[in-house]
Amino acid sequence: MPNKPGYFEKYYEENKGKISSNRKRKYEADPEYRSRVMAASRDYREAHRSEDRIRMPRYQKPVIEKAGDGSDVVLFSVGAMAAYLDRSVQAINHWERAGVLPPTPYRDERGFRFYTTDMMAAVRDAVGNKRRLFPVDPQMRENVLRVWKECGVPVKAQSMKAALANTVAVQQRRSSRAAAK
Repeated sequence: MPNKPGYFEKYYEENKGKISSNRKRKYEADPEYRSRVMAASRDYREAHRSEDRIRMPRYQKPVIEKAGDGSDVVLFSVGAMAAYLDRSVQAINHWERAGVLPPTPYRDERGFRFYTTDMMAAVRDAVGNKRRLFPVDPQMRENVLRVWKECGVPVKAQSMKAALANTVAVQQRRSSRAAAK
């Protein structure tokens, strides 16, 4: 009855220490056995390494959208921004409702908000290491908007498609101005 599930469990429980010590002794004494074990371990790691090395909740993984010129724009969810700022999603929501944080132009058809890395860095620089943002610095919203515009974020876009198209146009104008200087 060796194929019956659980057939060897009782034997293994009774002899676990002896089996383990024999395995360790063989690993130390037999180089061929050791190399087989190392190869099997390496193969196992390689097979499971196809997943992302950094485990991140699904809602924090970046979304790659196509811009107007076909280039990729990497967008992060509000959860990823909260993790980046070391704050809660509720804090980000509160800042946006209170007018501390300008609304993002990148919203998908479901209404989910997305941010670029430049946008997140601008908010991080504006917030700094303040744990509480109230009373609010009256210039914070304007500073964030100014940096977003400098980074090529179309602040007044009506839809995500329009925002992506305008992102490219603004970034191209900015790069052509920099090249002219």
